[in-house]
Amino acid sequence: MKKRTLYAALFGILLVPALAFTFGGWAVITVDDLPDYIVAGKATDIGFVIRQHGVSPLSGISPRVTMKAGDAEVSAMARPVGDKGHYLASLTVPRGGDYSVRIQSGFGSSENTLLPVHAIAAGAQPPRPLAEPDRGHRLFFAKGCVTCHVRGSEGMDGIKAGPDLTGRRYPPDYVAKFLADPDKSPLSKSNTTMARMPKLDLKDHEIASLVAFINSEGPMVGDVRR
Repeated sequence: MKKRTLYAALFGILLVPALAFTFGGWAVITVDDLPDYIVAGKATDIGFVIRQHGVSPLSGISPRVTMKAGDAEVSAMARPVGDKGHYLASLTVPRGGDYSVRIQSGFGSSENTLLPVHAIAAGAQPPRPLAEPDRGHRLFFAKGCVTCHVRGSEGMDGIKAGPDLTGRRYPPDYVAKFLADPDKSPLSKSNTTMARMPKLDLKDHEIASLVAFINSEGPMVGDVRR
């Protein structure tokens, strides 16, 4: 496949429309740091950015974070901290278990429910580190990718503004550079639409995990078998 054709195929990995009138009032919630596990009885800080239409940071709203495992539930309002659109909530779960984390943005009905995070008892042995694709799977939710993209059965309730990633794989270096800084990526040069991917300030290890997850199934784009 020629390089220009490959760029065109890859550019659609993670696009977020910038036009409000096209897709209505919605927001994307991007979590700062996602722990592999948390400790019961110890405060867990959950910081996140809320971007209107995936692009513009939102201030003046009142987000709420809820963590629930069975009949154990804790909830807290998030407060604005630091840059515009950035919020922080501190929660302490009462016991071990697998806790769902629901972040309600306070901007219309926009929210994000993360994959469950495991809580261990204080002093317990930490769990084994997650495999890269598994960590990338959790980041796919935590970074808000699932709001705009479908992958298998996940993202079906989102706005579906970005391309369907089901059964697709992409050259890792192109994807990594694009996620690190979309505007500087060669993939962006092929964009002729009114859509763009915002820079999410992803860390190198987060990018590696996301690439591992995205490429964990399906044939490579441009593969001779396609």
